Amino acid sequence: MVNRKFMWAAACVVAAVSYVGTANAANIIKSGDTVDGWKISFPTGVQLVSDNGGLVLEKFAAFTNNEGFVLTFTQVDNTAGESIRFANEALTNSTGTTWTGFQHILNTEMGNPPNAEFTDNFSTTGTPFSTVNFTSDVITFSGGTVAPTDTINFGFGAEGGDMVIDGHPTTEGVKRVFTLKEVPVVTTGVPLPAAIWSGLSGLAGIGAIGLGKKARRFLA
Repeated sequence: MVNRKFMWAAACVVAAVSYVGTANAANIIKSGDTVDGWKISFPTGVQLVSDNGGLVLEKFAAFTNNEGFVLTFTQVDNTAGESIRFANEALTNSTGTTWTGFQHILNTEMGNPPNAEFTDNFSTTGTPFSTVNFTSDVITFSGGTVAPTDTINFGFGAEGGDMVIDGHPTTEGVKRVFTLKEVPVVTTGVPLPAAIWSGLSGLAGIGAIGLGKKARRFLA
């Protein structure tokens, strides 16, 4: 059976990409395409567009699981652009579970130091999150929830900000390779309903009474 939530999210992604492409004369990027000296690879479920052919990107994705998506940036030219800027992202929760946060994680796989690093991040404006924790390799949003079928809109609006990566491309020797992983945060602890706790308490009490009776018989 076709997952209706996924089909709905995919339709939203296609519509969004079509709109962006028309409004900004953006170019749809296919996995494996090279933009400004970087080959960009990504899995099914992700849509990328490049504004005016440069490394200003807009991203749309429908998450059907909580393992996240990985984008790989491979430097193919010694004159590759230094900054990779994500102007906005629309990320739809089609996992069936509620997210309690979201992370963007950088990992440099190849190339001499310095590693690729975040130099700017999306703000919480327009998102359900109230807090963002920023480091050079991890950006964590928290303090809010994203229900199933809901969409996070990062970077939209005048105060949404951009997420910027300095790829630190090398001009000689081994070229840079790094990944950007985007993954939901899900709270795994599920509290037991009050009725179940009451039932367990009752069973514990019955057990205690039984032990008491046995003890009295033993001592008699």
